[in-house]
Amino acid sequence: MSKLLALNDANNNTTNSSSTPSSPTSSPTLVEGDDPLNVGLKATRPEGPDITPALLSDPIAKRQISHLDHVEHELQKRAYVGVAPVRGDALDTQWVAAMLIGSPAQEFSVVFDTGSSDLWVSSISCLSSTCMGLRRFNPQRSSSFQQDNRQWAVTYADTSRVSGVLGIDDVTVAGIEVQSQTFGLANVNIGSTAAPGVDGILGLGFDSNSEIGDVKTLVSNMIAQNQIDEAKVSVWLNKAADQDKDLSNGGQFIFGGVDNSLFTGDITYLPVTSSKDWQITVDQIFIGRKELSVSSSASNAIVDTGSSFILFPDYLATAFHRAIPNAQFDSKLGWLIPCNLANSRSVGDLTFVLGGVRFSVPISDIVILKSEYNSYCMSAVDSWSELAGHGGQSGILLGDLFIKNQYVVYDYQKRRIGFAEKVQLPAGGIGLNAKGAGAGFKDCLKSSQWSAALMTVLASVFTLA
Repeated sequence: MSKLLALNDANNNTTNSSSTPSSPTSSPTLVEGDDPLNVGLKATRPEGPDITPALLSDPIAKRQISHLDHVEHELQKRAYVGVAPVRGDALDTQWVAAMLIGSPAQEFSVVFDTGSSDLWVSSISCLSSTCMGLRRFNPQRSSSFQQDNRQWAVTYADTSRVSGVLGIDDVTVAGIEVQSQTFGLANVNIGSTAAPGVDGILGLGFDSNSEIGDVKTLVSNMIAQNQIDEAKVSVWLNKAADQDKDLSNGGQFIFGGVDNSLFTGDITYLPVTSSKDWQITVDQIFIGRKELSVSSSASNAIVDTGSSFILFPDYLATAFHRAIPNAQFDSKLGWLIPCNLANSRSVGDLTFVLGGVRFSVPISDIVILKSEYNSYCMSAVDSWSELAGHGGQSGILLGDLFIKNQYVVYDYQKRRIGFAEKVQLPAGGIGLNAKGAGAGFKDCLKSSQWSAALMTVLASVFTLA
């Protein structure tokens, strides 16, 4: 953590504060194509067929129409896909989206985190100075809120802690309303989870990974309530470098399917190898043409949207950086690499072979902010020892640094993760899906708040797994 704490001090003014992003909308408008399962969100569900009393009086017609009505009803209630636009920051360390809770709806900005399974937001019972700067849920203002009162607590990998009581209310994400969702009302919120502009976390992991109790995740309830067509969440993250100066198009999470316009070629699926985590097996790792030796334990990789960077076991982080000419290790800052790699192809990409297919991260993405040493920048690939208490970790963490370079599909039903070649779109937005993003971002993305949030996130790697 020393590296990013130092980065926090040295780069407190490195933000996108020159402009205030426009306010997204909480219900994005999508264009429907020929295939509703793979394209987009329907504004409203269609009405069922008009069955007249005359037809119903005919027993044969009644049987036929009843059967057709049942089929159409099933198609109507299942053929639904929701898209949640997300907004990133200037350094691609975090993406947030809008979420609504209660009646009338109270709005929050949350991180979609596949590394955890719990849903929580700060509540009005959280009275710390940090919480007072966040949007907090007020159960007294929701007519649909139900008391649960069970106690809960979650500790994340970066030592951030949240705790409070459980409640039940209706939750809307990506235009999809889930009724009677159990979630956490945080009255204690300490660490990176309390960053300005982050009101809570929406865990997208498996039910088995929940730390707040015997609670179904939001996605599990979407499936159980027939709110999405497929038990999938797919992710397309847009880099800050590929956006306009307002960072108005950070990408999207698709609940219920995939968007074929956002990737090319086939999706390569790998089975999940853990009962709790979105973990897969890595075949090989290369830096340029040089293959890195990967032990069997290190071949396990968790693909986590709630983490910013890529973390390797200590030996693998060392091997990776030794393959980069003039890379240095600093006891305070961790691994440093020459800044000129941001504009060079001399080293080559960091490539992961998954299911026999190569998926790469350009070396330019691994060069982050300049350090206190001339011509040296922070490396976005680091070792687990940077996280207190995780120095002996043997696996790999593939965070947003990896995910933003691919199209990623989390398949809950078949317990697998899919990867495809991401379509690179020009600055200005996703024409198909991103007409806007979740409303309320104007309150949390004011430049001064965003600056503080960004630096807090950097100081903790925002590792929520």
